[in-house]
Amino acid sequence: MKTLIKSLFPLSAALVIAGLSGCTTEELVQVTFPKGIDLHEFPVTFDLPSGFDTSAAVWEILPTDCLIARKTYAQAWIDRPGEGDSGAPQRKITFLWSLMQPSGGKTKFFIFRKFSESMAPAFTFEDRSGKELALLQDGSPVLSYIYGMNLKQGVPEDRRRSSYVHPVYGLDGEILSDDFPEDHYHHRGIFWTWPEVFVGRDSVSLWDIRGINQRFERWLDRETGPVFARLGVQNGWYLGENKVVDETVRLTVYKADEVGRMLDFEFTWEALDKPVTILGAPEENKGYGGFSFRFARFDKPMITTSGGAQSEDSNLLSFPWADLSARFGDSDKISGAALFDSERNIGFPNGWTLRHYGFLGVAWPGNDPYTLEPGQPVKAGYRVWVHRGGAEEGMVQSAYTAYATPAPAKVVQ
Repeated sequence: MKTLIKSLFPLSAALVIAGLSGCTTEELVQVTFPKGIDLHEFPVTFDLPSGFDTSAAVWEILPTDCLIARKTYAQAWIDRPGEGDSGAPQRKITFLWSLMQPSGGKTKFFIFRKFSESMAPAFTFEDRSGKELALLQDGSPVLSYIYGMNLKQGVPEDRRRSSYVHPVYGLDGEILSDDFPEDHYHHRGIFWTWPEVFVGRDSVSLWDIRGINQRFERWLDRETGPVFARLGVQNGWYLGENKVVDETVRLTVYKADEVGRMLDFEFTWEALDKPVTILGAPEENKGYGGFSFRFARFDKPMITTSGGAQSEDSNLLSFPWADLSARFGDSDKISGAALFDSERNIGFPNGWTLRHYGFLGVAWPGNDPYTLEPGQPVKAGYRVWVHRGGAEEGMVQSAYTAYATPAPAKVVQ
């Protein structure tokens, strides 16, 4: 075993190493667990130190007692800076860990070593009909990214669109999202659009695809492994044939556990030749527009937020998260999805558009216009937590805590 004890080595780590017997290791990882995450699997990410051997793509993570039953796998990846960002790419490692008992505020150590055997990825991508990229976990559908210009039969031509996620599947195969619903043809699965977009003297709408649309340009990443799948997409906002905004989307889908699955969305928007202003819906000060989820047909919906159960539809009430749970399709089981607003987002906590007919939306920027400027990229992040049961059974608050307070982790040297 590699000797790690140095003059400045933490005493607690030294004691861990001294207690190891019959368990070979390459490194130790130190993780401090935030409070409020119990009985929930969540991602832990740490940087590989410079000069570290990066030849392995898959690693093993074990507790220091070498209990194989609790062994999990870690996936190596490269964090590349976005356009306009400084810094070099960083090598990172991510694994999923489940707290079996309350451990908030405690620091623990894990064995971190290369996995020498071959391993098939948990996820696969399938390109379908040249317009839909489907993602599957162990052969079961998870979601699809619509990159081709899509139109449902019988729907007016001016509703044709691309650059959104649909269908989104629950953990038991039920379809949670809708596309081209008859009451709002422009609603489309998980999407990110605004009803008021101003480009110079032009007033257009990404929301209902009036005068402007999102178009797929190219794939930036398409990565699979034992822990997550990652998809990077380059899109543009087009006013006719004139591209006015550069849009990048990075979607990370983590392997599901028995409770739920995490979908992380990261966006970057940058105006090109001239400023572009976005605004929520002005009628009746509703302010809708932004990151949105349109749900499929269901029975007995329940909307819950960090402020409790919401019995009425509402506009622009501020919450960190909101959840809709119901019985979807012909299922007799309750399931749902929650949207989390990142604390790093402009305006956090933002207002919400909550509709019991099946809609959740983070209403940013709401009734206050926001201008995208050339040379000044704007970033936003959201997590969708797809879960079994209602908000309580689906551990939505714990899942939000895991998102809002990532567990600090580092390789101990």
